[in-house]
This record gives sequence, C-alpha cells and structure tokens, in this order.
Amino acid sequence: MTMLDQMRKHKSWLKWSLGLVVVAFIALVPGIGMSPVGPEGLPSDVIARVGEYEISLLDFQRVYRSQLNNYRLQSDGEVSEEVLRSLGIDRQILQQMIDEYAALTEAQRLGLTVGDAEVRERIVTLPEFQIDGQFMGGVAFDELLQSQRPPINPEQFDEEIRQQILLERLQTAVTGWMIISDEQVVEEHRRRNEKVKVNVVSFDAIDFRDDVEVTDEDIELLYGEEAVNYEVSEKRQLRFLLVDQGTIFDGINLTDDDLRQYYDTNLSQYQTPGQIRARHILLRVNEDEGDTEESVAARAAELTEEARSGQDFAELARLYSDDEGTAENGGDLGLFGRGRMVPEFEAVAFTLNAGDISDPVKSSFGYHVINVTENQEEMTQSFETVRETIENVLRQQQAASRASDLSRAISAEVTTPEDLEQAAMSRGYELQESGFAALGEPILGLGLAQQVSSQAFQIEPGEVTGPIPTPAGPAFITVIAKQDPYIPPIDEVRAEVREDVIRKKSLTLAQERAVEAVVELREAENFVEVAEAAEFTVGSSELVTRGAALPQVGINVAVETVAFSMEPGAVSNVIESGNSAIVVHLVERESASDEELDTNRDAIRSDLLFSRKNQFFGSYMENIKEKIDIDIDFEVLEQALNPA
Repeated sequence: MTMLDQMRKHKSWLKWSLGLVVVAFIALVPGIGMSPVGPEGLPSDVIARVGEYEISLLDFQRVYRSQLNNYRLQSDGEVSEEVLRSLGIDRQILQQMIDEYAALTEAQRLGLTVGDAEVRERIVTLPEFQIDGQFMGGVAFDELLQSQRPPINPEQFDEEIRQQILLERLQTAVTGWMIISDEQVVEEHRRRNEKVKVNVVSFDAIDFRDDVEVTDEDIELLYGEEAVNYEVSEKRQLRFLLVDQGTIFDGINLTDDDLRQYYDTNLSQYQTPGQIRARHILLRVNEDEGDTEESVAARAAELTEEARSGQDFAELARLYSDDEGTAENGGDLGLFGRGRMVPEFEAVAFTLNAGDISDPVKSSFGYHVINVTENQEEMTQSFETVRETIENVLRQQQAASRASDLSRAISAEVTTPEDLEQAAMSRGYELQESGFAALGEPILGLGLAQQVSSQAFQIEPGEVTGPIPTPAGPAFITVIAKQDPYIPPIDEVRAEVREDVIRKKSLTLAQERAVEAVVELREAENFVEVAEAAEFTVGSSELVTRGAALPQVGINVAVETVAFSMEPGAVSNVIESGNSAIVVHLVERESASDEELDTNRDAIRSDLLFSRKNQFFGSYMENIKEKIDIDIDFEVLEQALNPA
C-alpha cells in the first residue's frame, strides 16, 4: 500500500467503522419484538432500550451525524439530509443500533467476554494502522483519532473494538459448526456456471381478452365458488387530535438576527472547502539501511534546495521519493481538501501558494518536501443566497420542537376520550373524525399514516393512544366505531367479479393455445420457422446463466427451472407463470467447466459458507430479538432529528 493510500485509507476506514459496529452476518427484519412507547415509558433522553442497553439521544445523534457525513463524502455533497431522510436513513440507523445491542445482549447471556489484551492485539494488527508492516505507534495513532470529525478518544475506540470482537465471537459461537461439503461446492459451481440457449414463446392472457364472452351465469358461478375473495376487511372509525406541524410552521416568525445567528453558527454547511493539488517527495527513515533522523532530514533539505533552484520537482520525485504509489507520477497527490492527509502534512501544505516548495515536513511516514501546484479557494454561499433555506430549516425545527413539547404535555393529561376532548378544547383544537378505514388504508384527515392504522387495530373503543407520528405531526387517537368484516352481496362487487371472470377465461384460452402450440412445435424440424409461420412471437437468447433475463419473460424462476432441466432440442410442456402460458425450446446447453471449478473451488466454498452462516445467524437473531424487551420512543427520535 502506498503512503497516500495509507493516509487516505486511515481516514475513510475510521469514518465508516466508528460510531456504529455493524455485525457482519446480521440481516434482520426491522420491527421484530419492538414496541413503541409513550414519553412515560423511557427517560426523556433515551430513544430506545434493548434489554439492559439504552440508546441515548446523544448516542443516536453522534452515529446519525457521522453516517450523514459519510454519505455526503461518498456523493461529493450531492445527497442532502432531506433526501436521505426521505429514504428512511434515520430509521435504518436506529435499526442497526438496535440490532447491534440485541446481539451484544445475547453475547452477554452466553457469557462471552473480551479481554483488554485482545483489544490491543486487534488494534495494533489492523492493516489500517500499519506502516510498512508495523503499527504506526501511539503518537501517530492518537493524532489520527483526534483528526476525525468529530474527534475520537482512545477509550471510545477501544470499547467499539471490544464490541466488534465480541460480536465476532458470538457469530463464531452460533455458526462455527457449519461446513460446506465437496459435493455442495460442485453443485454450486454447476448452478452458477451452467448455461443454456433458448427460444421462448409466451401466450399472454391479455391478448385473448377480446375473445372472451361473459354471461351472468359465469359471474354468479365464480362468486359462488370464491365469495370469500371479495370479503371486505374490518374497518374502524377514529376520533383524533392532530398536532398539526404545518399549522405551527405557518405561525412561526423569525427575525433576521435569528437567521443570521444560525448562518454564523453553521457556516461550514454553506462552504465548499478549499482544495489544493500538490506533489511531494517522501523520504522514509529506514534504520535497517543505516538511516538516522538527522541524515534523512538533511537529505530532504538538500532536495528542497535543488527544487527551489529550478530543478524539475516531478523529476526529483521520480528519482528520489520513497512513496511507491506517486513517485512514477512525479509525486502527484491530486486534489485534496482538509482532513484527507495527516495533520503535519496538511498544516504546511495549506499555507503554500501555487508554485511554493515547503521546507522538509516530518510526519509518521518520514520527511516530505511539498510542492503545491494548484489552489482552489474556499467558496462560501452568501447569507442572502441561503436565507430562505435557513428560514425553512429553522421553522421546521421549531415546529417539530413545539409539536413534540405540546404532544408530551397532552400525553400527560390524557387517559380517556373525555380527557382527549378536554385537552383539545383547552388548546383551541377540535377533534376530527375519520371515515371507516381498513388496516393499512389511508385515513381521512391523516392520509397514509401506517403507524396510526396499526395502533388503531390494537386498541379497543374507549382507549386512547398517542402521540403517534404521522406525516402531518403527532396524533392522539381513539376508536369510535368498528365495522366487522363481511362478504358483500354480488351486486356490490359484480364489476370486480366480472373482471376476474375475464381474466380467468383469458388465461384459459392462452393455456389452450399454448397446449396446441406444443404439439405443433414438437413435430417441427425448425422451431423458430414453424413458430413464426404460426404468427407466434419468438424470443431467442444467447447462452445465459441462471438469474439472467430471458426473452419475452424476463427473470422468471419457473421458466428458468424448466429450461435448465431439459435436453437440447426438447420443447417443454406449457409453463404457467402469472397471467401467461409459456413454451420453451432448448437450443443448446453448455456445462460448467471442470478447470474453472479447480480454480474457484475455495472461493465458492467460502461464499457458500458465508451465505449460509449469514442466513442461519439472521434467523437465530430474529428469534433472540423476540425474547428481548425492545422499546422505542419515537418522540425522542423526532427530537434527535429536529433539535430545537
């Protein structure tokens, strides 16, 4: 690894690994064993409790901000927090933290521990902290932790490494017994690499709709046989109090001083950091070859003078630099901003103008001579340019904060529907009533509010629950009426039943035509010619492996399974798939190569083992999470995301 690679990798590895230790095998289903709680359920600064572990507001904010910065870096700042929030990144991060603590809880239950010596051994052997095969040393290591944004203290880093080892130990305890046999490797190699070439003819039901006739008798017959399919689910009607965040937002007035203060405090958000492009010559101190600090420093000083006297810096770098990765390119490091290089290097480089050559700079890598070749100045958006954006951000934050405070106050007062009505009246609100809605359906007055819908079907009339997050703000609900599930009379669903009759008859016609086609095509000497003469649309593939899209049908497991079970020249029976009837002709089969098996045997075994361990561990942890008390306070989560 080159010096530049090391400098940059130290940074990026820390950014992606710290703040959240992700279990390698975990792939859990969100929500298992979890229950949202009201503000009385957890301390006011705790977002979630997982067994004995608590996820505090500050812990979540630290991880959340760290991950946001990572995504922004990866996208060169093109992905905003709003976009990430719309993708549910906040809930995903919380879920990852809950998953981690669930695994730690299970490790604790099993009596697994990690000693201090193991933590230290892991740190000093991590490749990210190695220079020329040796640990970079305490001073350089501490400086690297402090250079992170935000800085990381060594105790925090040690604890996260300890947890990482503990989670690995748990995975080993749960899945260490698993093995992959030679037969499984051979079968997987065949499955991955075997190829087929096919012709496909698809008879789609939609193409036969015009040939279908539907009678009243058909409709009544289908309704009689499948009336249960037309059942109307249970529906519930709600009375609710919505703390409308939009209304609060509209009523917030901010002064220029408020906006200016936010701008000044968060100026970095509106700055495009300055960057420089530089070349460097690195001289390492190699004691095995008799180097001393003094001799290397003196040689660096000589090269500095040679470069300043007019000799070509790039050529000097090619001749003398010990940085294998950049020497061939004349020491060119490319464009970089602050925080990308070690502190000593960066502190000097950003003081130089284009064309300047530094005095020798000592870092943990050796001695550098730096030549800045380009300066890109820091750009700051003016206050007036971002004024409207800031105003919206502040109003959103204040609206969320006020809505949260108000909902907490209401929650403390409300137990019964009468309490809810009194709480609303005392604050100038009116309770609203929804229409009847089934589970998961939009709710009149609240829209598509899945958490409200879910809670509505978990409480009985006369009970009150809330605050529940909705797109418009926190809501308190009570059920005022229930509509039991029922099968409607035929006249209410006649159009729906008629459409189902058409669909079924169309598919039957498609299947019948496909059966006739199989007879014709099996007798054909040339499948494609006969199919096209019959005005069938034929799709022909190249040699493809499993998982590839097939002509006419795309990625289709049913068709693929049949195709890979056939012999060349064969025509399949009719394959029913969705609203289509499909016929496949196998043109050619290519077996998996024995030579490739020999080459890839270990990799296949490793992939299979990882996959099966992953699957097993995931299922194991799903079961464990069902036994762990997991509580979430979504109000505190909103507070973490929208601090006042």
